[in-house]
Amino acid sequence: MLIRRAKAEDITDFVEIYEKAYRGLEKYAYTTRREIKSYFKWLRRRDPDGMFVAVVGKPIGFIACDTNWYSSFEGKEVGEIHELFVSPEWQKKGVGGALLSRGLDYARERGRDIAELWVGRGNLRARRFYEKWGFKLAEGWGHWVRMIKKL
Repeated sequence: MLIRRAKAEDITDFVEIYEKAYRGLEKYAYTTRREIKSYFKWLRRRDPDGMFVAVVGKPIGFIACDTNWYSSFEGKEVGEIHELFVSPEWQKKGVGGALLSRGLDYARERGRDIAELWVGRGNLRARRFYEKWGFKLAEGWGHWVRMIKKL
């Protein structure tokens, strides 16, 4: 598996994999192709060097780590994991962990000492995944919970 920086041309794969990965979790996702494309473009504008794609012949998952993100909770810039998803047929095979590891390494390279993310309160599978990686529950807001990890 290769993990490389995402490029503008990856937008089609991003949309297709995002749609598949969020089936059943639409409460926490953009649901139209237009919204997902806009989201991809927004992520790339926020921190183009922090967006990575896992490839096995073709793209199979993405992570977007934003090191320009100012956390009002932490009072400083953090490594904000805006997005992490893997194509369903590749889940539970280490792809998500490899992507998360790359995103956290990127945050460290940029001098961030805290990683932060928001995950759906009811998305217990994702919450357990992040806990396994050392993220701790911080607080909640609506149907989201914030998790943090010291880097």
